[in-house]
Amino acid sequence: MPRYQYARASCLALCAALALSGCKSDEDKAEAHYQSAQTLLAEGDPVRAMVELRNVFEYDGTHKAARRAYADLLLAQGRLQEAFSQYLRLLEQYPETVDVHRILAELSLRTGNLPRAQEEVDAVKELAPDDPGAQAVQLALDLRDASLSRDTARRSEIAATAEALTEARPEILTGWHVLIDARNAEGDDTATLTALDAALTRDPAQYRLQVLKLELISKHGSSAEIGAQLEAMQRLFPEDTKTRTALIAWYVLRDDPAGAARFLHKLATDRDRQTSGYLELVRFLARAKGADAARAELDSLIAQSQGEPNEAIFTAMRADLDFQAGDRAAALARMQALITRHPDSEEMRQVRTAYARMLDHDGQREKAKAEIAAILKTDPTNVPALQQRATWRIEEDRTDLAITDLRSALQQSPDNPQTLTLLGETYLRDGAPDLALGQFSQAYDAAGRAAPEAIRYVDFLFAHDRAGAARTVLAEAVEVTPNSPGLLKRQADLALADHDWALAHRSADRLAALSAPGTEGLAQSIRAAILLGRGRSESAIETLKTLVQASGPGDEGVTTATAVSAAAVSAVVQAQLASGRGAEARAYLDAQLEQQPGNRGLRLLAANLSAIRGDTDQAEAALRTLMHEAPVDPRPARQLYRLLASQGREGDALAVIQTALEKAPQADPVLLLYRARSEEKSGRFDAAIATYDDLYTRDSSDLIVANNLASLLSSHRDDRPSLERAARIAKRFRERPEPAFKDTYGWTEYRLGNYGAARPLLAAAAAGLPENALAQYHYAAVLIALEETDLAEAALRDALRLAGAPLPPAMQGAQEQLAALTGTARAGSSGNTPRRAPDQR
Repeated sequence: MPRYQYARASCLALCAALALSGCKSDEDKAEAHYQSAQTLLAEGDPVRAMVELRNVFEYDGTHKAARRAYADLLLAQGRLQEAFSQYLRLLEQYPETVDVHRILAELSLRTGNLPRAQEEVDAVKELAPDDPGAQAVQLALDLRDASLSRDTARRSEIAATAEALTEARPEILTGWHVLIDARNAEGDDTATLTALDAALTRDPAQYRLQVLKLELISKHGSSAEIGAQLEAMQRLFPEDTKTRTALIAWYVLRDDPAGAARFLHKLATDRDRQTSGYLELVRFLARAKGADAARAELDSLIAQSQGEPNEAIFTAMRADLDFQAGDRAAALARMQALITRHPDSEEMRQVRTAYARMLDHDGQREKAKAEIAAILKTDPTNVPALQQRATWRIEEDRTDLAITDLRSALQQSPDNPQTLTLLGETYLRDGAPDLALGQFSQAYDAAGRAAPEAIRYVDFLFAHDRAGAARTVLAEAVEVTPNSPGLLKRQADLALADHDWALAHRSADRLAALSAPGTEGLAQSIRAAILLGRGRSESAIETLKTLVQASGPGDEGVTTATAVSAAAVSAVVQAQLASGRGAEARAYLDAQLEQQPGNRGLRLLAANLSAIRGDTDQAEAALRTLMHEAPVDPRPARQLYRLLASQGREGDALAVIQTALEKAPQADPVLLLYRARSEEKSGRFDAAIATYDDLYTRDSSDLIVANNLASLLSSHRDDRPSLERAARIAKRFRERPEPAFKDTYGWTEYRLGNYGAARPLLAAAAAGLPENALAQYHYAAVLIALEETDLAEAALRDALRLAGAPLPPAMQGAQEQLAALTGTARAGSSGNTPRRAPDQR
C-alpha cells in the first residue's frame, strides 16, 4: 500500500474509533465506571473504587448498584452520616428496597434518631411484615420505652422474644444487643454474660459488648480474668487508648508497675507502632512515677535514637514536659534548636506544628502563624497545620477560610475526630447548627464514642433542644467510657431533670467509685439532689453535711481542701435556705467559721449570706476586707461589684472593678466583663467596645461577649469595617432561638442595608422581647426601610412607650422619625409618599 494510502487508512480508523467512542451513551459510560469499580474492589482497592463509583454518578445519578455499593463502602469505613445520606438517596429513587429501609432503621438506632428508626421499621413492615432484622430494631425501641416507663413485665417479654430471635436468626446482631441489654437491665449477670459470649463468638470486634463484658467480669471475676479480658480487648482494638490505659491500671492495681512497663516496652518494640509505644510508656511513667521519671526515660530514648527520625519526636516530647512544668523558655529554646538542626521531613513538620502551638500558648501568635505558614508552603495538605490555621481562623470569624482548610484536611484524613469537631465548631460560628450537628455526630463515631467527642456532641444536643438524642448518646458513651466523670455528671444532671432517681443513683455510685479528685463530693451532691427532688429536704441536708465532714477542714495552706470544704458548706447552706431555714443556715455557717476562721471560701459565703438576708453593710465591709487582704483573688471584687450594682451604686461598683484590675497581676475575665457593662451603662461606648474587644480576643466563643460586642459595634459605630465585623461576629446567632441574639444579628444586617435578611430576625426578636424598647425600635427601623408604614408606626409607638423619658442614646431621634412617619402616612392618602429609614446612629 502506498505510504499516503496507509496514512489515510490509519486516519480513517482513528476517526472511526473516535466516532464510536463519541457515540457512547451516558448509560454506557456509567456502566463502564461501575465495572471498573467492581474490578478494583475485587483487587482490594476500595479507595480507587470509590472514585470510580463517584464517576458513575456523573453520568447516571440513578444507578442503583453503584449507589448501593458506594453506601456500603461508606458504612464499612464507619462514615455513618455519609452512608445514611447515600442510602436515603437510594430510597428516594427506589422506595421499595426493603434491605435499605432496614439498614436505615439500624443506623438511626445507632445514632440515636429513634423517631426515624421507627419510621424505617414501619416501612419494612409494610413491605416485608416478617423481616427479622426489622423485628430486632423494633424490639430495641420497645426495650427503651419499657426501660423509661420502668415496665419490668414488658422488659421480660422483650427479653424472651429477643432470645427466641437469636436462636432462630443468630446472625442478626441487633437481636443479641437487645437480649444482652434486657438481661443486663434485669440484673441477671449470668444470663447477660452467656448472651455476651454467644454474640462475641459471632463477632468479637464489638467494642460496646466487650466493655460490658469487662464490667461484669470486674464485678464477679478474679483479677486474672479481668486481666485476660483486657488483654483480649487490647489485641482486638490495638489503637484504643482506653483499653491500653485500663490494662496498665490493672497492672498498677496488682502492685505490678514493672509489669506495666514491660507491657509498654513490648508495645514500644513493635515495629509497626514503635514510636507510639514509646510515647505511651513515657506517659505512663509520668502518671505513675512523676515527671522526673518520664524525663529520664525520654533522655535515654533521645540518646539511643541519635540521627534517627524518632529523635525529633522524643526531643519534642521532652520539651513539652518542660513547657507543661512552666519552664517555657527552655522548652521553646529546645524546640528551636531541634528545628534548626534537622532537615525538613514529615516528622519535623509535626515538631514544627507542636512548636507553633507552644508559641501561641506563650502569647507569640504572629511567630506561631509564621511557623504554620512555612509548613503549609512546603506541604499544603499537612493535617495538623491545617487544623491549627483553621483554629485561628475560627477565632477570627474567618469561617469561610476555616472551612476551606478543614475540608482540605478531611480529604487527607476523612475520619479525623479533631478535624470533624473543628468543622462542627466552624459551622456553629457560621450560624449553621444543622451542619454542625452532622460533624459532631461523625466526630463522635470516628472517635469510637470517646468521652471528649461524646461530651461535645451531648452539650451541643442539649443546647439545641434535642434532649432525646442526648439521652441516647449519653447512654452509649457511658457504656464505652464508664469511668468518665464528665459523662457521668451529664448523665446524672439529665436523670435529675427527668426525675429518674434510679439512674441518678447509679451515676452517683459510679462517680464515688472512681476515687478521682472531686468525684466523691460530686456523688454526694447528686445524692442530696435526689433527696431534695423527692421532697426529703432534711435527709438531703444531712447528706450534704456528711460531705462537709468528708472533705475535712480547709485552711489557707491547703487550697484544694479549702475549696472542697467551702463548696460543701455552701451546698448545705443553699439547701437550708431553699427549705426556708435562714436562721439555721446562719448558725451552721457560723459554726463552720469558728472551726476554720481563716477559710476565705467560708468568709465569702458568709458575706453572701449577709447580703441575701438584707445585712448589706456587713456584707460590704466583709468583702472590702477580703479584697484588701488578698488583692490577687478576684472573687471578693466580683461579689462586691454585684452587691453595689444591685443597689444602683454604679460609680462605686466600677471603682471596685478598677481597683481590683489595677492590683491583680492578670486581668480577671469576669471583672473585665463587669467593667464593660458599667462602661456601657454610663454611655462610654468606645471604652466598652475596647473592653469587650479584649475579652473577645481572649475567648471568641463566649456568646455573651460576642453578642455585646456585635451589638455595640452595630449601634455605635458607622464605618463599614466595624459594621462588617459586627455582622461576622453575630452570624453565629442566625439560627439561635434567643430573641436577644436574633435582635443583634438582625440589627447588624440592617446596618449593612440587608433589609430583607434583617426583617424576619428583628420581627422574631420584637415578638420575643415585647417589653424591650430597643427591640421594638429595631423592628420599626426595618419596617420603615421596607416601606411597611402601618406596622412601622405601631412598632415605633410601642418602642417610645416602653422607653419613656429620657430616650436611650440608641433611640435618639425616634420622636422625629414617628412624626415623619405619620406625616408620610397622611401624605400617602394624596399619593405623595416620601419615606426614609431612621437615622442609623
